[in-house]
Amino acid sequence: MRDSEAPRRPSEDHFIPPTNPEIVFSNLENAFTYRDHETYGRCFSDSTISGITYRFQPAVVKAVVFPAYWDAASEKCYFQELLAACPRDSLLLLEISNDDIPESDDGDSIAYQINYQILAHHTRQGIDRSFKGRSYIKLTRDNRNYWVIYFWQDIPVSTDASWSDLKAYF
Repeated sequence: MRDSEAPRRPSEDHFIPPTNPEIVFSNLENAFTYRDHETYGRCFSDSTISGITYRFQPAVVKAVVFPAYWDAASEKCYFQELLAACPRDSLLLLEISNDDIPESDDGDSIAYQINYQILAHHTRQGIDRSFKGRSYIKLTRDNRNYWVIYFWQDIPVSTDASWSDLKAYF
């Protein structure tokens, strides 16, 4: 008879079950910090679980054309491309702040206006590595009672590159 052993390669799950809306923003930050595309993808509405299809409304981007249709699958794809372009020892950081009171639509949805700053030291030449702006984000509860993002409007705050630019680059 053998004694139990610890797993040889324990997988780290950086996803925190979003039982309140603020945890969704922590999960987004964790996805960048830990370079975890699974955590990032789980922040967005899946119509089969929440009944609502995710939609992104981009800001006007600087030098590239933004795709006409951007859904949760597009979010996952862009983030995986970004991770592939950022060497393991490079800086990849997202900071989110929220200094306003959320607008409550009803008990199952809420809207936030956040400020963000992203530093992405990727290997692609000729494109920005720093991104800054505001976003208007609506969240809803899915059938697991988890909060997820179902609408995201990106809002530039200056001539700096915005999150929309980052998504368009990758």
